[in-house]
Amino acid sequence: MMSVVTALAVAAAPLAPSFWSLFDDPRTLGEATLIACGAIMIGFLVRRMWPRSMNPLLFGWVAATAVVAALAYAGVPSAALVLWLFIGAAVLLGILAVVLG
Repeated sequence: MMSVVTALAVAAAPLAPSFWSLFDDPRTLGEATLIACGAIMIGFLVRRMWPRSMNPLLFGWVAATAVVAALAYAGVPSAALVLWLFIGAAVLLGILAVVLG
């Protein structure tokens, strides 16, 4: 009978080379950086144009994340990396908001 640790290692094995290969290729990192910069600019523009009474910061984040998610859904592997970074940043900002009040 296979242990839980062995089963998890076997399940995660196909994911390891594809994820870490994103960091090996400078072209992929450059593409991820351009995607992040473009999404941040779109989020900033949405934030500036959105009415102040309707929480523009939230909709700016949503617009930037939606652009990156659409690219990831379309099959751009660098966008998946940026999407994980955006989700991580949102979690860290949420923790910071709870801690600092």
